[in-house]
Amino acid sequence: MTSTEPSPRVSTDDRPVILFDLDGTVLDSAPGIVAAQQAALRDVGIEPPSEEVLRSDLGPPPAVLFARVGVPAERIDEAGAAYRRHYLSEGIQNATVFPGVREVLASLQQRFRLATATMKLISTATPFLDHHRLTEYFEVVGGAAEGGAGDKSVIIDATCTALGDPERHKMIMVGDRHSDISGGRDHEMATIAVTWGYGSRDELVASGPDLIIDSPDQLEPAIDRLLADAEPH
Repeated sequence: MTSTEPSPRVSTDDRPVILFDLDGTVLDSAPGIVAAQQAALRDVGIEPPSEEVLRSDLGPPPAVLFARVGVPAERIDEAGAAYRRHYLSEGIQNATVFPGVREVLASLQQRFRLATATMKLISTATPFLDHHRLTEYFEVVGGAAEGGAGDKSVIIDATCTALGDPERHKMIMVGDRHSDISGGRDHEMATIAVTWGYGSRDELVASGPDLIIDSPDQLEPAIDRLLADAEPH
């Protein structure tokens, strides 16, 4: 398992690649994210929005949220550091693997190359995967770089590079938010939207995925269908 930081390499493994978002797709991390956001805002003297409001906007990098709720620009970095401190100390324990996802990952790993493409910092995603005993399933942990832009398309691009630049028609992006779907489409790969996460069905439909599924046990058949459709006829 590697992060997306290594230099580009050429892989001799030509199996299809499945990219996974983490928050809302693999992990139900909302309780820890919201608690860490609220604690970080209080640390910089901002009264945080309600849990309901924060849950409705999960996905963007913390700096984006902090700017929206009134953290002064000169204190965004301070709030971000406070968020990471609270999240790493408490968020890991508050997160859970969505029911059925671990079993699906174990099955998929036998047939495909798996990697993450998450908006989490790589340095944050890695201990979460370790704690929840998920690291073994992913060949590459793709995520945001320290100080990098929180853009899903950029993260997917870096993850593809770390994987050896696989053929895009043999790749599928799986996620629960519009950014996952648009990021996959930016790279001309098939996309699967999942409804058990944090994006509404309306949001997912509007993002234009190739397929929408409602439970983890539908994922492997959906992958098989998309890969069959992508085969030259």
